[in-house]
Amino acid sequence: MDNFFLNLALGAFVLSLLLALFSFVVYFFRLAFLSIAVSHAVLAGLAIGVFLGVEPTISALVFSLLVGWLIAFLRRKTGLTEDASIGIVLALAMAVGIILIYLSGYQGNLLAYLFGSITTISPTDVAILILFLLAGGLFFKFNFEKILYLCFDEESAYASGINTDFLYYTLVGMLSFIVTFATKLAGVILTHALLILPTAVAYQLVWHYGELLLLSGGVALTSTFGGLILAYYTDMPAGPSIILVGGILFIGASLWRVLKGKAFKSNR
Repeated sequence: MDNFFLNLALGAFVLSLLLALFSFVVYFFRLAFLSIAVSHAVLAGLAIGVFLGVEPTISALVFSLLVGWLIAFLRRKTGLTEDASIGIVLALAMAVGIILIYLSGYQGNLLAYLFGSITTISPTDVAILILFLLAGGLFFKFNFEKILYLCFDEESAYASGINTDFLYYTLVGMLSFIVTFATKLAGVILTHALLILPTAVAYQLVWHYGELLLLSGGVALTSTFGGLILAYYTDMPAGPSIILVGGILFIGASLWRVLKGKAFKSNR
């Protein structure tokens, strides 16, 4: 039992920091719908694995990477809007997945992959998450200024010599990979809550980008462990409890910003 709680705590800690790190990318690059599309299109990746007789998790991770890149390519190179690109790729991916499941005669429930539980994280999963976090942290450390430049003024970033295509596709690829793996561990809803809420809450309180990253991590950890404690004492599901705590933090931060704005205006 002690090993279970230790593994859960470590896994929750690393997963929260990892998703909070990429929450910054999702929020400022407006990639929330892309990440949702990737996590749902993973059904086709699982079906490909079943159909070809390979490990479904591996095929899902590879396929999610391709789906993320394809959406990014359509968005940047064809003139399609983001929602149109996502809609086209998601529909095709889901269609391919359903057809392959039918042709393979698979009787299991691949949809269960999309509704994982954070309480089932294994030591192997924790080790993979730590590797993801280290890779993501190093990438941000050495490319943070370029990422900001790309986010807010891509044309100037390109003119200054930054390989904007490589940077953008790398970010999308890493996000796709992480979303798919996190969905397997924590489920679709919790994954996307922790990809959006941390930076959304932090942005109500601070504006410097370094502070945003740090506070996003704090919000993610507070939401995760606050939710786990709430679930433990109330016997509620862990995922919704974490989201509930995060939602309360967002409402509190938003109210604080509104009240602070009113106080500033009244003192002028």
